[in-house]
Amino acid sequence: MPEKDLSDIIHMPRVLLDSLGVGISVVDAEEGRVRFANAECCRIVGYTLEQLKADRVRFSELTHPDDRARNQFEHGRLLAGEINQYEIDKRYLRPDGSIVWTHAIVNPIRDADGKLRWYCAVIKDITATKILEGQLAAAEKLAGLTIFNIVVDSDGRSLGGPASSVPSLSDMTCRVHPDDRDALEKVIRRAIAKRGGYTQEYRTIDDRGAVHWVRVMGACVRSPSGARTHLVGSTIDITETRAGRDGDAPEPIRKILDHIERHWSQKVSIEQLAAKYGISPRAVYQYFSAHRVSLGEKIKQNRMHHARRMLCNPDPGDTVTSIALKCGFNNPSHFAKQYRKTFGETPSETLRALSPLQ
Repeated sequence: MPEKDLSDIIHMPRVLLDSLGVGISVVDAEEGRVRFANAECCRIVGYTLEQLKADRVRFSELTHPDDRARNQFEHGRLLAGEINQYEIDKRYLRPDGSIVWTHAIVNPIRDADGKLRWYCAVIKDITATKILEGQLAAAEKLAGLTIFNIVVDSDGRSLGGPASSVPSLSDMTCRVHPDDRDALEKVIRRAIAKRGGYTQEYRTIDDRGAVHWVRVMGACVRSPSGARTHLVGSTIDITETRAGRDGDAPEPIRKILDHIERHWSQKVSIEQLAAKYGISPRAVYQYFSAHRVSLGEKIKQNRMHHARRMLCNPDPGDTVTSIALKCGFNNPSHFAKQYRKTFGETPSETLRALSPLQ
């Protein structure tokens, strides 16, 4: 390809191209070889322009091996006319073995006759951002915190196909305990339909079959352009809190705690539970005393969480008072105070925010 053809593309002075703060390269369409690279692009890939031209380096050769297939897929879509340009986060592997993360935007350039002659790539170094993202992900994992941002339509379906790298609602709910899934999906659909927020506690099942309690706090928001709806929020593992730090409890105590969870609406005494699970009442009292919580308080905590579930998923005609009574709280005023202390809002606010759509 004559150098004159290439110079016709670059109308701006080289000093301007080198001062833009982003990498710019021009690659010939026929062989994929780098024909021009500004100073920032050369810094990113670790070659001088003279080296790139003398060694007849193909741009694909600069891409990290693990990112080549994904890059080729997007480039193939561009060649097939499916898209007019593509953007991709990918890594470049320098000659010294170091790696640079970039965000690249690739556009085709055609001559006066409409023939594809070159590709122009605008490349921004995002290595620092990727490092911070990695550190944040590690910190989130350590804290049991997960952040999500899902693009959805008005029916609550995630946009994008199964092969999409964007997380979907099905990704979010596939690990939810079957007994909690319907309630969670109902709350999410209501939040999407009303463009509101929600808070929910539910169980998940990990790859080993272990059950974890998590609390999700989410909101449905529109993008600045109004073209997209996002479900954003976070989940945090509260297993230890829900279990009352009872991971090392004796087996009879664990069975008693499980009984309280499963039969939360039934009245039961320590003596009855102790006899049922083969432990002395005194040992049960000592255990709860050592953990600074009474059996009655433990039962009340469970009932409070079930009350929240009912408020988030009310049946027709449900009121705060009726739900409080169903959950064993005979004093609605006291229930409201304890509910606000636990969840940061009154039961009436929960019921109003998440009541069924009319």
